[in-house]
Amino acid sequence: MDLSSVVHIKYRGKEITAKQIKIIELLLETKSQNKVAKILNIPTSSVNIQIKRLEKKLGLKIIQSSTSGTVVTEEGQQILEFYRRIKRRMEKNSFIACGFICGEVGRILFEDVVISSFDNILKLYRMGMVNILGIDDPYWSYRLGDPIPVVYDYMVMVYRDRFDVKNLVGIRYSPQRILWNILKSRGVSFKIRKVVKDPLKGIELVKKGYSLFLNESLVKYVDEDLHIERPPFYRDTKHTLNFIGPEDEETVVKAIRRRKKELENRGFEVVE
Repeated sequence: MDLSSVVHIKYRGKEITAKQIKIIELLLETKSQNKVAKILNIPTSSVNIQIKRLEKKLGLKIIQSSTSGTVVTEEGQQILEFYRRIKRRMEKNSFIACGFICGEVGRILFEDVVISSFDNILKLYRMGMVNILGIDDPYWSYRLGDPIPVVYDYMVMVYRDRFDVKNLVGIRYSPQRILWNILKSRGVSFKIRKVVKDPLKGIELVKKGYSLFLNESLVKYVDEDLHIERPPFYRDTKHTLNFIGPEDEETVVKAIRRRKKELENRGFEVVE
């Protein structure tokens, strides 16, 4: 099965299309945009546009001209290697998959982890292709199985000029559910103006003036020109990031024991 259509491939938090990956692969092989265009049966200009578009999105050079033709840069080759690692994972009978938030913990616990939106990893889980699942939303972790709490996390406020509860970004299937309940219990009127799947896209919207309740474990991705502040009810936002392993719980438990010190060194409060 070709899973490229099921799971979006992301590099540095930015989506890379299957066509762009194919173009880079063929450029590495042929060193010619003309040959790539002929193989894919598209105009040469389309090859160049796809690459330039991806370079702008990622902020790096993927190709460069030389006497031998179009050469894929070291950064471009790293993208291909990243893609191939993802592909190898998916060729296995089962693998470990995490949502964007749990992915921060999954990277520490396990060697090989697929990180994507909850929609995508849920599809893979229901296809029987995931043996361990890291779930961002505490509600869904209990709904899908018997969760193993790994670390505690909290929510912080991220904003550009001022924090406006009437101009919020919502993140689907995230612990923000806790925030909405807290605000309702305190009689605070709020408005979610935009909804995204990826917390990093939420951070991008903050640059445009939106406000965001974000998991504290993700603040390293916030630009220095944005403000981060703990809400008055910070302690009430405490929640666990959970993993489920219906047939492989022991692997999760062993990984937590083995990586406990590293989790703590990375600033996580490990659930005892």
